[in-house]
Amino acid sequence: MYKFLALLSMLISGVSTAHAQAVFLPSTNNNLSVSIYNQNLSLVKDMRQAELKSGTNEIIFDGVAQRIQPETAIIYGDEIKVLEQNYNYNLLSYQNFIERNIGKEVNTVRVSPKDGENIYERAVLIGLANGQPVLRFNYGIDAGFDGRVVFKDIPSGMSNKPTLTAKLNVKNSGYKTLRLAYLTDGLSWKTDYVANVNGKDTLNLTGWVTINNESGIDYENAKIQLVAGDVNVVRNVMPRMAKGVMMAASFDMATNGNIEPETVNSYELYTLPTTTTIKNQQTKQVALIEKNNVTYQKEFNLQTPFYFNTNGDEFEKLHPVITYVMSNTVDANLGISLPAGTMRFYENDKNGNLQFIGSARINNTAKEDTLRLKLGDAFNISARGQTKKISEKELNRQKQNKCTDVKKQRTYEAEVTINNAENMANNVVISQHFNSDYKIVKESVESTEKNAFTRQWTVPVAAGDKATLTYTVEIISTNHECP
Repeated sequence: MYKFLALLSMLISGVSTAHAQAVFLPSTNNNLSVSIYNQNLSLVKDMRQAELKSGTNEIIFDGVAQRIQPETAIIYGDEIKVLEQNYNYNLLSYQNFIERNIGKEVNTVRVSPKDGENIYERAVLIGLANGQPVLRFNYGIDAGFDGRVVFKDIPSGMSNKPTLTAKLNVKNSGYKTLRLAYLTDGLSWKTDYVANVNGKDTLNLTGWVTINNESGIDYENAKIQLVAGDVNVVRNVMPRMAKGVMMAASFDMATNGNIEPETVNSYELYTLPTTTTIKNQQTKQVALIEKNNVTYQKEFNLQTPFYFNTNGDEFEKLHPVITYVMSNTVDANLGISLPAGTMRFYENDKNGNLQFIGSARINNTAKEDTLRLKLGDAFNISARGQTKKISEKELNRQKQNKCTDVKKQRTYEAEVTINNAENMANNVVISQHFNSDYKIVKESVESTEKNAFTRQWTVPVAAGDKATLTYTVEIISTNHECP
């Protein structure tokens, strides 16, 4: 196989030019721009130059993405009218050579086991079986040929790389600049954040962008822009783009090691400060943000599993969720748009060794928003609780056909005890969801209303100590009773 590929490389120089008046080769003069979206989608904007004659020209844009969406390609230039455009993805490959030469006579070469000399023969190529050519020699059919198949020429219409061809009408002959824009699959990016906790209320935050290229071509010295936000995409529909917008790009170097985003149509646009090369089948990481001493609050959140619809509930050894709360504000030493991604938290142990303490996904987060990141359950903090129904009374009864709606008021006493085995004091935020109308009539810690059906209590617990929350609640519910 490797000898076959070596043969191809000798023939490639003659590919594709026979039916074209001009070949527009990829430029190395920073004329390539790529806007990469979150959705495995990119907009490639290319500018190339070649000499064209007056009248009808056939041109080739050599080296476009293998995963191009051909229906989205737009070619334009001054005094140029596009009459027709085609995408050629019939690339040079061993299997393509075999398929295009089935039924034809080919040359073969194998090595003599006696003296090591090459043996040259002619054979008719019948097909391909299990990756091996099936050949008819004058002595019979060989389905396990151990030599090499040599082809006379490259079949028409095949290319060593994806090409976009077009037929143009040119007003005046001369050296012309053509612009090409198209959408392609296979380019994607994601954001990963590293949060190093350096104190009980501050951390250092860095963000990295990982770009993955599986589009089928290299992007040399390209201007890269990253679009944060979900863009609605309708496949197989030609996008309508303004010419001025298509090639526009701004490249401003951000201060303090951060890439400041630009808002475009309610999306966030991140422009890398320098051109870069992204090879096919390559993953590249680029620094996005670096913020030190970002303030945070550490919460322990406990959702109690009480239902208040029986005589009583209880639970044992329920651990609260460790939650890091960060305000995306300048006052908190942050205040920058954060693309969606994964944030991983690290902290040093007492010997200075870095330890991983959890991770969480974040959505696209604008300035002034708040992040609440759940990292896992607290090992050294646990809770137990119980409820007890202390009274029940009927409020009214209403007949509904054969059934009766009975409205009742039940009163419960609830108790939650927190055990804090850590060597520092902590606040535990206890939440309770109510499925019916409720009223808190008595409580040992003042509560706040999270929403219409959820109540919260913040309970301080000293180091190595316990604390108990008690409250009394009236529940009003309607039961549907049928005979």
